Amino acid sequence: MAFYSLWIGLPVLSALFQASAKMLAAEMRDIPFSWSWLVQATHSPWAVVVLLSELLSFVLWLNVLTNVPLSKAFPITAVAYIAIELMSWTLFKEPVMPLQIIGSALILAGVWFVSIAPDHDQIESNI
Repeated sequence: MAFYSLWIGLPVLSALFQASAKMLAAEMRDIPFSWSWLVQATHSPWAVVVLLSELLSFVLWLNVLTNVPLSKAFPITAVAYIAIELMSWTLFKEPVMPLQIIGSALILAGVWFVSIAPDHDQIESNI
């Protein structure tokens, strides 16, 4: 369960965090950066979404780390880059260039190779 929630949950929460941060930044664009800027940012609904998505991501990550070795879990967080790329394209109409698509495919391939690699215990038991 933890491994699959990592594949789906963390990239979705990361994309939600980034989209909400982008929306919050757009709201705050014309306000000079100062303490009042920070206070005003905390009154935005986007700030609530940013904080909640980060908090949920933290809780999910800790849950994953109780069941999955860090060396297997962490590379899968790179899938978030692809989720954010797709979200940027669909929500914000940002262009996606061919090199970005190739890079995303390479990220997926790398994550897949890491995920299918045998665990250290499996290697030692075969020796």
